[in-house]
Amino acid sequence: MNEKLIERKLREGVRRLGGMALKFTSPSFTGVPDRIVMLPGGKVWFVEIKTTGKPLKPRQQVVFPQFAKLGCGVTVIDDQQKLDNFLNLIAR
Repeated sequence: MNEKLIERKLREGVRRLGGMALKFTSPSFTGVPDRIVMLPGGKVWFVEIKTTGKPLKPRQQVVFPQFAKLGCGVTVIDDQQKLDNFLNLIAR
């Protein structure tokens, strides 16, 4: 599955749940995930979208655990099953 398709399905799924999946860039801090997912009730997740089987970049392997250590939800989605699992998780 390619990134653009997964990203579109993520945006649509989050929108159906009443949230937003905004593109995230940080010019002064590299390695951040692709999307910030914000949901009703103040739930916030950082989501990296990858083409199926494509690994994280080395900088992402450092940054993502830092976000998680701060208590932020961080996930990588690279296929339909992971997308479905994520949408089910955040729908609770």
